[in-house]
Amino acid sequence: MTSIPLEGERRTDRIFSYFLIGWVLVSLIQAYFSDVSGEEAYYWLFSQYPAWGYLDHPPFVAFFTAPGYWLIPNALGLRLGMIFCSTMTFVAIRKTVGKEDDRLLIWILLGLLMVHVGALLVKTDVPLLMFVAWYFYFYKRYLENDSLKTTFWLAFCIAGIMLSKHHGFLVVIFTVISNPNLFKRKSFWGVVLFTTVLMIPHTIWQFQNDFATIKFHLYNRIDMGFSFGNILYYLGIQPVVFGPIIGVLVLAACYRNRVKSDFNRALKYVMVGVLLFFLISTFKVEFHKHWTSVLIVPIILLSYEYIKDRANWRKWLVRLSIASVVIAVLARAYLIHDYFPKSLTKDWDVLHHWDTWGEEVKELSQGLPVVFINHYERSSRYSYLTGDLAHCYNTFDYRETQHDLWPTEENLQGRKVFIIDRHNREGKFPTYMTQIGKGIHYRVEEDFRSFRKVNIEITSTEEVVGNTGEEVELTLLLKNNYDRNVDFGVVGERQLTLNAHFLKGLEPVLTVPLSQLEGIMAQDGEREIKVRFQLPSEVGKYDLRFSIEVEGIEPPINSKKYKTEIN
Repeated sequence: MTSIPLEGERRTDRIFSYFLIGWVLVSLIQAYFSDVSGEEAYYWLFSQYPAWGYLDHPPFVAFFTAPGYWLIPNALGLRLGMIFCSTMTFVAIRKTVGKEDDRLLIWILLGLLMVHVGALLVKTDVPLLMFVAWYFYFYKRYLENDSLKTTFWLAFCIAGIMLSKHHGFLVVIFTVISNPNLFKRKSFWGVVLFTTVLMIPHTIWQFQNDFATIKFHLYNRIDMGFSFGNILYYLGIQPVVFGPIIGVLVLAACYRNRVKSDFNRALKYVMVGVLLFFLISTFKVEFHKHWTSVLIVPIILLSYEYIKDRANWRKWLVRLSIASVVIAVLARAYLIHDYFPKSLTKDWDVLHHWDTWGEEVKELSQGLPVVFINHYERSSRYSYLTGDLAHCYNTFDYRETQHDLWPTEENLQGRKVFIIDRHNREGKFPTYMTQIGKGIHYRVEEDFRSFRKVNIEITSTEEVVGNTGEEVELTLLLKNNYDRNVDFGVVGERQLTLNAHFLKGLEPVLTVPLSQLEGIMAQDGEREIKVRFQLPSEVGKYDLRFSIEVEGIEPPINSKKYKTEIN
């Protein structure tokens, strides 16, 4: 017997459908008229070099960006994949909570800042949240019926999470911790098997690239040291990240939700686990606000369940969401058109008219390839705006980016290049002020040379310990990771120096020249060098890094950071 949908159910379906249609239309307009940010341009470059992995991110941000840009090569096309992901996130959440109160669900969605960001910017978090939303939908079904179909789709979502953002796997870990009985299900091992198979291409990429991503996260995070200020900032920013206006209310609703089930326990374990994980990480590394965005889905599901049966909570949620929508509309309109008074925005980062910046840099460089020092966003933005060759050259006091794996630096060897530094080091570079107020510190290098892919390792230790001013002896192993021989004599009359650098965070403390490099290293060749040098004269903890410096060009990154303790 076929059931006939009630009029109220049909009306509910229409409300949510109208919301989705309106959301997509507004997002399309926003995407077309808003300037592409530096971070978005960086991910655009990902899509120009398709791969199963990237140094600092998994591949799905590129997978969801590339098709739209191939179809429509402008800002709209670049963001089409993100609009699709955010829309499908809503669909998954709605399927998880059912059709009980679509109006409340819509108000919660509209009141959350991250929801709006996900519809207008290319970010790794956007596909991540889509897969997290579908993961919880299929996990809820899996708890009810662990059929082969549900098992596969659950595994597919787990793979999607891990291929969208590395720390998304925390969602899966804390789900399993919340329900140890999962280990007793045969289907659980089916999930593990399917996920493993789906992750094979990314695993092969990691192997082929010497596990570059793992090394990046182990050795390239900025060590901030313990700071109560850093911890207080982390705790205080969470309601803002999840709101900003409704943040406290929805978090309180999650806390007060007492419905007991395996599904709800998973949601709560994920919330508490992820918050604690990143709280502990703030004891040491620099925290980024969007790291906890993965909790948006559990917050929506738990707060919706609590608020839907409580009229007073619902009333306040709607009021605060209306205020949030007003702010969101003003902010999203500003991203399209710079209508705020200049007196108000003078200290803000520049969001508009970057196309004029690109034109000015292109004219200033007179067609030369452009090398940006320590600024992967500017380099990516310039490539996106002009279509010209640009490279981000990362120095020892910065961190690696995907530019270090791409072939652009190799293609610049021996060429005349236009170098732009983000800092006017010792005031020795000419400065040009662009129309948007961004200064360019520049120079021309007649014969660009670098030895970035000659890797340097300490053979005897992973940590250097000594007393202030003490002289230490280390054996360094140089490895040629180029697909060719390396001739150190190609620099001509310029000196080629092996350096040791001591840093605190990203601040250089001491640079020690160790030796001059000569001769030829064969492809895949190695060379051992014994060096002696003095440790810094002040007690403390440092990072030690090595570089191969071509005279006149800033020393690059040739090694990981080695922990150093001076007593």
